[in-house]
This record gives sequence, structure tokens and C-alpha cells, in this order.
Amino acid sequence: MIRSIFGRLLLSHIAVILLTTVLLGVLMSYLLRGYVVESKKRDLYDKGYAVATMVAPILSSGRLPYRLELLGDLVGAQLWVANQEGTVIAGDPPPRWSGRFPGNASQIDALFAGKPQSWIRDARNQTDPSIIVAVPISSAAAPTAVFLYTPLTGINLAIRSLDRILLISILFGTIAAITMGFFISRGLTRPIADISKAAGRFAAGDYQSRSAAVGEDEIGRLAQVFNRMAEALAQIEQNRRDFLANVSHELKTPVAAIQALTEALQDGLVPDPDKQKRYLSTIVGEAGHIDRLVRDLLDLSQLEAGELTILKEKISLADFLPTELAKYDYMLAPKGLSLRADIPPVLPPVTADPMRLSQVMANLISNAVRYSPDGGTIEITAKTVAGKVMITVADNGPGIPRSDQPHIWDRFYRVDKSRSRQYGGTGLGLAITKHLVQAMGGEISLHSIPGEGATFALSLPIDPAKS
Repeated sequence: MIRSIFGRLLLSHIAVILLTTVLLGVLMSYLLRGYVVESKKRDLYDKGYAVATMVAPILSSGRLPYRLELLGDLVGAQLWVANQEGTVIAGDPPPRWSGRFPGNASQIDALFAGKPQSWIRDARNQTDPSIIVAVPISSAAAPTAVFLYTPLTGINLAIRSLDRILLISILFGTIAAITMGFFISRGLTRPIADISKAAGRFAAGDYQSRSAAVGEDEIGRLAQVFNRMAEALAQIEQNRRDFLANVSHELKTPVAAIQALTEALQDGLVPDPDKQKRYLSTIVGEAGHIDRLVRDLLDLSQLEAGELTILKEKISLADFLPTELAKYDYMLAPKGLSLRADIPPVLPPVTADPMRLSQVMANLISNAVRYSPDGGTIEITAKTVAGKVMITVADNGPGIPRSDQPHIWDRFYRVDKSRSRQYGGTGLGLAITKHLVQAMGGEISLHSIPGEGATFALSLPIDPAKS
């Protein structure tokens, strides 16, 4: 238990309570003793001065004071008068007096020089210590002083009573500290234990494991961070699995077709030359599909790792776009599509990579061609918007459902999985397009109404050195 946070918190809590109680008890005992002694000392000083005032005239007349016992009863102390040599002039000193002063020589000299003194004596046969107060008699013929002696009755009893109270307080304080410490420590460590168990389950492969220790304190915020991290890691793991499944699927179909057609040719099952040409043409097409998939995967991995080199060159879109669009006439003819371009003759130059911008346009236009109906129209526009040049590629195809629109930039995401092979493509074009546009400092977005087509809009930064 000591090695756990719960045990450490509990033991430290108990240790603080015990240490505080013991120190408080020692301090109170010391202060009580000091208070009693000082209070008694002040009381005896006052009474000593009163006795000295009464005795002084008698000593000045050469007579000895008498009946000090009676006066001692009145003041509540044992009285006697002694000179500087220690000789008792009157009164009855305590049994251990024997003409010896209780203090050292300097104190005795100070006493008979006019400064009162006091001493604490530990009684041999008594429970409580005693206090002696000496007050000089200034008007006496010879240096003399009156001594007052009294035991500090009850001080040890009071201290022992205080000690008992402190012991009881320590006992109950310890019990209370253990109880409170247990619940406080448990309340602090239970969320940490919950996070630890959730992390352990997650590490063991349970990617749905989450911590329930959410709150507004530091530990609660830690649990929230863990849950967000777990969700992100779970999504990454799911993406990895989906990625492997999609790559396997995309490769399996063309590889299977190539293998089947090649084996048929190899086994001599296709004697017709025209049919052989069709088989070979299909093999070349499927090999091309594999080549595009591999190249797209390589581009995407380099883009996501930030390892793909992106050039920043000054490009005039008024010259670049018409030349680029002329490349796609061969794609339009089979479906009877028309391409309408609205490109102003004067556009600010942009900063981009010409080869990568051509790849972006190829992905967007081929995507528009793929989903446009026969005889449809693809519109290309370019204009300056908010300090950037915006290029739009719009088709009048089936459009994209709203629920699918946030996911079209994901790798291998297909709006209609059942028709993915019909439309061709690798499922990576839009993911690559978005990364390329962002790498060139631009932005890309989609606007689509189901049944009315889709419009992709990409904006590129205007070259800062434009003339």
C-alpha cells in the first residue's frame, strides 16, 4: 500500500495530523508552565515589596521583625529575612536553606545592590517545583533582603491533565485523520486508477476503452485528454485497417484479372487473334490501374509525411489553364461531354508548383468526367476573390449526398461503394488533391446539391511580386 499513491496520501495525511498535534501539545505544555511560573513570580514580587515596606522600618530601628509566620500565612508564602552573608535575621527558611543562597554570586550581588531576583527549585520530596523570590530592603541599616518561598502547587497536575487531553486528542485526531484521509485519498486516486485501467485495456487491444473519470479538476481534464487521445488512436487504427483492406481490394481485382487472362493466353485457350488482343489490352489496362494506385499511394504517403517537394513558382493562370484544359479533349469525346471555360484574359499571377497544379486539375476534371452524364457539360471558371485566385470545376452529375460530403477527402472513400469499379479511379484522387492544394498554400472546398452536380473550388495565393 505504501507504494501506491493512495497509501502515500493517507500516510502523509496521518503524519501531518500527528506531528501537528504533538508539536501543539509540547508548545501548549511549555507555554502553560511558563505562564504559571511568570504569573506566580509577579504575584510574589508584589507581595515581597509589600513585606519589605513593612519590615524596613523595624530593621532601621535596630529591632528584629517577629511574627513573620503570621505574615507569611497572609501572603501565602514562607518568609524570612537574611543579610548579605546568608545569615537569617528573622523568619523560617525552608529546610534546605542552611545559610546558602539559591543563586550564583552575581545574582546575589545584584540582589543586595537593589535588584530583585527569583529562582525555581526542584523539590526532592514534593511533586511540584518551588519558586523563591528575593526583594531587597533598601532602607535597612545593613544590606538585607526578604525572601518568599512557595511551591508551585498544581502546575504538574495541570500539565499532566493537559497531556491527557492531548493524548485523547491525538487518539481521536488519528482516527479522524485516518477516516478523512481514506476518503480524501480514495477520492483523489480513484479517477487516476480508472484512467490507468482504461489505458491498460487500451494497450491490450480494447480500442473502445475510455475513462469515466471526467470532471472539471486537473484529473478530470487528464481523463478528457486521455479519451480524446484514445479516440484519435482508435480512429488511426481503424483508418489503418481500412487502408489495408482498401489497398488489398484495389490490388486484388486487377491482379486476379491479369492472372486469369495471362493463364488463358499461356495455356493456349484463346486461339482467336482478335480475342488475344482484347485480353492483352485488358491486361495492360489493369496493369495501368495498379501503376496509378502505386503512384497515388506513393504521392499520398510523401504528402502526409511532408517529404514531397513542392515548388513555388510564379504562374499566369490566363496562359496555364487554356493549355491545361486542351489536354482533356480525348476524355470528353467518348461520353459526348462539352467543356465550357470562363477564364478572364487578365488574372493576377499565383504562386504554385506547375506540375502539381496540373495534377490537381487532372484529378478534378477526370473526376467530373467520370460522374457527368453522357452529353453533359463541365464548367471551368477562374476569378479573383479576397486576395486569391479561385478556380472552380463544376459538373451536372448526380451530386454528393450531404452525409458523404465531409468524408470525400478521406483515402479510398467512395460515395457509392457498389459502383466504385464502374466509375474507375483509385479512390485516392481527392485525398491527394487536398494535400497538394494545401502544400501550395491554397484551399479547396466542395459545394454539392444531390441531383444537381458538384462544384469543387480551389484558391491559390497571388504571387507577392505581381506587377
